[in-house]
Parts: sequence; structure tokens; C-alpha cells
Amino acid sequence: MDPAGAIHRRLETRWVKPVKPGDIIQPTGIIKSKQVTKTSRWVMIDVMVRNQNDEKVATGETMVEFPN
Repeated sequence: MDPAGAIHRRLETRWVKPVKPGDIIQPTGIIKSKQVTKTSRWVMIDVMVRNQNDEKVATGETMVEFPN
């Protein structure tokens, strides 16, 4: 769930294993860095996606902006 006003600015992923119909995937994220500017707060998040067998199927990075 995105907090009110959050803007998803970028998502880069690398799929390392196929995902098939019926698979259940679970994304997780760890905050990598935060930056505050005059007009916004920016957050960089490392993203990992695992399947129902706890196998890594994708990795990546996303950037989210929270305007002031």
C-alpha cells in the first residue's frame, strides 16, 4: 500500500528465473537510501522477488518520491 501522495518514479528489475502460470510470487524491499530535497523526500529501495519455493526469481531497484 502506498502512502497518500507517493509517486513511483522508477523500477528496474532483472528476472533471473522463469515465473510460470500458477506460481505465487512475493516481493520484498529494503530501503537502501533516503534523500530530502526542498520539495520532496526520495527513497531508493532494493527489491527481491521469491516464488513459492523460496527461490529468487527477480532482483532490482525502485525509486519513490514523497512530495512535501
